[in-house]
Amino acid sequence: MLDIWKPIFLTLTVLMVAAQMPGALAADETEMIEALKAQVEVLTTRLEALEAIVARPVEQTYSSPQTSNKVAAREWKERLRWKGDLRYRHESFDVEDRRDRTRQRIRARAALIADVNENVEVGFGLATGGDDPASTNQSLGDGFSTKAIQLDLAYARWASPIDGFDVIAGKFNNPFLRIGGNGLLWDGDLNPEGLALAFERGAWFGSAVGLWLNEESRDEDSYLVGVQGGLNADLGDAVALTAGIGYFNLLDLEGRPPIFDGDPRGNTLRADGALAYGYEELEAFAELNMDLGANTLSLFADYVTNLDASRYDTGYALGARLEGKHNDRSWRFEYAYQDLEADAVYALLADSDFAGGGTDGKGHIIKGGYALTPRIGLKGTLFVTERGGNAGSEHDYNRLQLDISFKY
Repeated sequence: MLDIWKPIFLTLTVLMVAAQMPGALAADETEMIEALKAQVEVLTTRLEALEAIVARPVEQTYSSPQTSNKVAAREWKERLRWKGDLRYRHESFDVEDRRDRTRQRIRARAALIADVNENVEVGFGLATGGDDPASTNQSLGDGFSTKAIQLDLAYARWASPIDGFDVIAGKFNNPFLRIGGNGLLWDGDLNPEGLALAFERGAWFGSAVGLWLNEESRDEDSYLVGVQGGLNADLGDAVALTAGIGYFNLLDLEGRPPIFDGDPRGNTLRADGALAYGYEELEAFAELNMDLGANTLSLFADYVTNLDASRYDTGYALGARLEGKHNDRSWRFEYAYQDLEADAVYALLADSDFAGGGTDGKGHIIKGGYALTPRIGLKGTLFVTERGGNAGSEHDYNRLQLDISFKY
């Protein structure tokens, strides 16, 4: 813009200088012209210096809207984490006095975890399958129909000022330890609902919950209150022990129909179709881990008894797991024997695969797994079990599952 005004500015300067030197025009025209030239050179130098200052980039002392939006977007992405998995399963059944059955199933889960601040996180997750609380599997077929997606997670987790204590509210991952990964009390897909307090400090760990089992508008609600605690102890010489106990009281179930879909899944019913017992469960568990150099051997035991039942009130699982690596690819082999009587636990929450799911089953579980990559794995599980012995209708129930899983 200074280039436009430059000639005008110089002309006005010459006229002003001439007006100040009237006598000089008459006395000596040559001296006047030389004086004017000198004045013009000085002014030209000053004008060029001014142009250089105007053209110099000005350091920004504020953030433009575009810059602020980019910073906000970067911070937003840094506070979010995705996780999920996809499992494809071939499953076959050999059940006594029934036609053999084969099916294909998928399980897909995805969850978004966000850090609200340094002490609070929230999570939201979806999963395939119906509304069965102990399964997110979806069978394929039915004319290529679309498949259901359900709410699987919706929780807030707060790291309290007391070191080692977290408070969780909503629908969240099961806070209780499943020793050996077995489903004697809890199915692996089960995500409870309500409030939980999780604790971990040094060798000690524990959880306490107040959970909603069933909400009724015309009757008493059903709850689950429970605590579990234990320790991880280093016994030296590459041997470690995990051990603990749990107490779980399922309130206002006795004398009422089984919740969710009315299926007792092995629990004892009265003649009117109501549950014969309440479920006040006491658990004890232990796992011994031994480092064998290239491999690791684990032995575990889990025991539960129902203090409210007068018979068929106990269950236990004993197992071993050997795992290691071959050519930088991990592998594992597992074996367990499990016996879960009809009223040892509330059947809806127990393993949905063992002996057809629920309680009143016993038998063998054989598993093998191999990791093709850190995120892709193969697994096979064989259940050789018997079901219905406590109910007087014992029969063989064998099941084979072959899985390929992808994590992301």
